Amino acid sequence: MTLRIAITAEPIPSHVSALDYVTSPALEQGHDVALYAPSMFRREALRRGVEFHRAGTNWTCDPGVQRAASEIWKESGNAPFNRYVFGRLWPDQAETKAHALITAWTRARPDLVIAECSDLGAHLAAKVLDLPMYAADNGLGPLLLDLWETDIAPALTRLYKQHDQDTPALPPMLTPAPIQWFHETPPPSPRAVRRTVAEFRTTLPERLDHSPSRPLVYVSLGTLTTAMPGLRTVVGNAYREVMAALSGIDCDAIVSAGGLAKDLRSADPRIKVVAHVPQPALLHRADLFVTHGGRASLLDAVQGATPVLGMGVLADQPDNAAAFARRGLGRALDLTTTRGEIADAITAVLGDSRYADAVTAANAELSHSSRHAALVPLGVDTDGAGPRARRTPPCLRPRRRTLGRRRGR
Repeated sequence: MTLRIAITAEPIPSHVSALDYVTSPALEQGHDVALYAPSMFRREALRRGVEFHRAGTNWTCDPGVQRAASEIWKESGNAPFNRYVFGRLWPDQAETKAHALITAWTRARPDLVIAECSDLGAHLAAKVLDLPMYAADNGLGPLLLDLWETDIAPALTRLYKQHDQDTPALPPMLTPAPIQWFHETPPPSPRAVRRTVAEFRTTLPERLDHSPSRPLVYVSLGTLTTAMPGLRTVVGNAYREVMAALSGIDCDAIVSAGGLAKDLRSADPRIKVVAHVPQPALLHRADLFVTHGGRASLLDAVQGATPVLGMGVLADQPDNAAAFARRGLGRALDLTTTRGEIADAITAVLGDSRYADAVTAANAELSHSSRHAALVPLGVDTDGAGPRARRTPPCLRPRRRTLGRRRGR
């Protein structure tokens, strides 16, 4: 049976890629998939072959929003930043998003909603219209759970009452990774889903498609921080320290720095600075990934069997990097670590096969958990009468798909 599936996203540059693990299998199974998101994602929807409907605003691009959030992070640290962004800004945007989705889904009712776990307006809209819904964990699931009772739910209560809804609660959550990797407290009714990436992200451009004679280090500190003017200086300095560390190590390196690439100069021909690369494809060639620790990036590393050096910036990233270090999948450093200590960490990870062995084992665990996890049955009433517990939608049944291995391994 072909389902009409509505996927929603909030205006964070990397979030559509983080949802590929639900978008790709839905398309593979032949379902009608539509992305309901701010206009910044129109091109990303077209690249994935899904219908696009504008819903919500590009509010994260507002210079005032970026400036305020950046100042809180710089002056007070990550915990106050999280409470401000996810406990205040996100709930403040829920009403606009909910109104847009209620209007759109009243005109064209989907059979199933898969909303980002942080898309609070989409959660409310689906509840108001009595639509079957999953929340897709984009990496912010643990952070939302930590802040839910103290910050997020109280901020949403008035809006929920306006729509005659009960106390705000997170919907059942989809996850593309073993729960214990990132969640100290399990999310509500978790369901494991095979992790996939968009096809166009699995092929390297010819200029990068070669087998280096030395170890290959890939560096990327994410897209969100380089898009926030208040953090550009801090993150730019971190890139420069990493590049300086790499210059003293017998390796090749590719540094993907987004909007900062034009400001980073490498005098060393072994270190290439680019704006963007197909990250999943490159991580099947790399020997080490220096990363900001975003959830999607860490899972790309596991699927590429590449150890990590985590330098978390904000939100969930520092905790993610620390969690991977505890599991022996690499090391974690503070963002402000200087080049000498960075060089020592890179040398240690490249020189110790236990890290590569641990990531290879994690790759097998990830494949096994998503292939055999039991999903709680959820049926979909295609006549629009709401959810009924009968069967698992085909798009959520785990299937295998693998990328080619790196050369020389």
